Amino acid sequence: MHKFPISEYRTFSELPLEKFNSFKFSVYIIDFNWNYLFVNDFAKNLLGERGKDLIGKNMWTQFKELEVDPSFKLLRKNAENGITTNITVTSPVLGKRLNITGYPLEDCYYFSASILPDKDNLIDELRNELGKKKTL
Repeated sequence: MHKFPISEYRTFSELPLEKFNSFKFSVYIIDFNWNYLFVNDFAKNLLGERGKDLIGKNMWTQFKELEVDPSFKLLRKNAENGITTNITVTSPVLGKRLNITGYPLEDCYYFSASILPDKDNLIDELRNELGKKKTL
């Protein structure tokens, strides 16, 4: 999972943006109007063509499929009410299961998202591990 001591920061200007580019999970910083202030390199690569040139653009306009998804509606509501949120959802953009943490700062929202293993792949991995232990 994505661990970062975001609670140590209060504002966008305090955030170590250069450090976020080394993370192996997505980081998005969004202003209170839902416009992108920062998107780390991992997220840009994951989104491909859709990840280019997001800075200054509105999240809900760029990814309309998120606006109607119940999990993202909850994420939005909680962020706007200043509530730290952690959800697991299948992304309508990527088609992958994600664990998303939303954390409100004084002047923006910090979101981090990690891709979760596919359930079928995870079950296969567990079976393989159990098979290895039985042969030992």
